[in-house]
Amino acid sequence: MGKMFNKFTVAASLGGWLFKGLPAGLLISVVSLVAVAQDSEPLPTIAEEATALEVSRELEQRRLNIQNMVSDLGIYDASLIEAYSDLGSFYYEIGQYQDAVELFRQALQVARISAGLNSERQLPVIDQVITGSVAMRDWEATDDMHHLRFYLKNRLYDPADIRFAEAIDELGQWKLRVMRENLMDQGYRGLTSEASGLSDLYRDAIGKIQSHPDYAEKSLLPLYQGKSFADIEIARYIAQTPYQYFEGTVSQFIYQNVCNNIRDAQGNVVRSCYSVRRENPRYRQSQQDSKRSAVNRSVRNLESSIASLNGILERNTDIPPQQREETETQIRELQVEFDKLLRSTRRISFF
Repeated sequence: MGKMFNKFTVAASLGGWLFKGLPAGLLISVVSLVAVAQDSEPLPTIAEEATALEVSRELEQRRLNIQNMVSDLGIYDASLIEAYSDLGSFYYEIGQYQDAVELFRQALQVARISAGLNSERQLPVIDQVITGSVAMRDWEATDDMHHLRFYLKNRLYDPADIRFAEAIDELGQWKLRVMRENLMDQGYRGLTSEASGLSDLYRDAIGKIQSHPDYAEKSLLPLYQGKSFADIEIARYIAQTPYQYFEGTVSQFIYQNVCNNIRDAQGNVVRSCYSVRRENPRYRQSQQDSKRSAVNRSVRNLESSIASLNGILERNTDIPPQQREETETQIRELQVEFDKLLRSTRRISFF
């Protein structure tokens, strides 16, 4: 149905005209004219016109129901969460993503007020906002919602709860996409900082889970996998960053005394000295050394993460075959990337 409705997005958006008493027959005529003017396609069939009119009527009825609910129950009654979400889903289905997201956000606002700022009731609505924002390619809004969802789950679930690890991995997978597709249009430093923050997030989460004596080691598999891919991104970005972006380990400038013999006002030869600031000839080499150290450090972190993955597989024989096979495949991919990075650190042209 979604595919058919997309053809009539204009018709659906005209649904509000019915509130002003626009006759149904005139609406069908307007829809036909708009279709011809916009797409230069053949006029819709009678069945298609009927579908467009049905969508408009459905939108009108749902909005009227919400107006009645608000009038009877108030603007923050919990029952409005589902009403706004359902109407938003309807708009999403017919391809009107902006209207859908606005309604999802209304549902989220009601959930935050009626159920509490740290309520679990917000989570499914946040998922809807994320879905709509992705459809609109609004990456900043999508990023904000991912962080909000992680914040809530981090407060709601104990590290021993499997949902805690899932929350880390959800945010991690999104951040990996942000970096790989550079959705935020970041430079070398921004991407490196993003990857470093993600690696730290995984590391801290693993530490929290391991602090519980009854934790299941195999539950750490997705976290170590995510950390490994974050470590790869860190190493790549550092490798691609010109060495001039790195801080040197020595002072960038040095000061030298320069002396000359000059004649004073009386014609006597006197020695005049002054200080001159010059670039330290060792500074560029120290920048290259800093970059090499950063790359080597990221490569060691990646090597450690791969070793942890192998160790978990070896110590936990009860891991399901499919999960084991998928993890082994990922480890092989990680190892290939690790070998590439290791070779690149030995090339002088790497800088």
